[in-house]
Amino acid sequence: MRLLKISLLTATAFMAFVVPAKADYAVWTDVHTGTTVSYPDTWKPINNQQPNDFLTLSLPSGEDNAVCRIRADEDKRFMIYPNRLRGDVQKVEFSNNFWDQYTASYDQVNVLRQADGAGLGQGFASIALISYTTPPDEPYAVRAGIMEVANYFDKTYVAECSVAANSYSRWHQSFLSFFKTVTFKKSYHELKVGNHWNFLKDWGTIEVIFPNAVSRSVY
Repeated sequence: MRLLKISLLTATAFMAFVVPAKADYAVWTDVHTGTTVSYPDTWKPINNQQPNDFLTLSLPSGEDNAVCRIRADEDKRFMIYPNRLRGDVQKVEFSNNFWDQYTASYDQVNVLRQADGAGLGQGFASIALISYTTPPDEPYAVRAGIMEVANYFDKTYVAECSVAANSYSRWHQSFLSFFKTVTFKKSYHELKVGNHWNFLKDWGTIEVIFPNAVSRSVY
């Protein structure tokens, strides 16, 4: 009986110190764009494939080869628009038309779903779910991916994650969770007075001397 009690106490004590394992997260900031993301430490950075990629991650998925990446292109076309119109810019410039062009290089691509009004970082975003096949120089596979595009300040960002199509459902929430961690370097203030970007801030102080040679104004 005494031996049984000791065994039970030992088992109880052991159970008290068994703590479920928790995943650690890495926080990563791109030195060029100031973009910050976080992801499980089991996701490993790998070499970028394109010049405009600034982060590519390999996920622990075996032969399903799950990959996420973020890229940025300089795009100053919409900086003059009022802050309140950024959502409209997304719907006009970064919707179906954008995805048609962006996915044109994929083989046998099929845009399964597209929606406006999403968010990436602090930007208004469009989201698309696609399927496609691997390039001819790679082993044949059908893949599925989810992508978001957002224009924020002077750049257009695309975040995308893909995996073997038959495993996509297992990774969908992880992909979306990754997108939610994206934060861009802040360029707009939530309570900013006025509608337009202040182009003069890049010009420094401007002193204007009026014709009477007495009055002057400094901006």
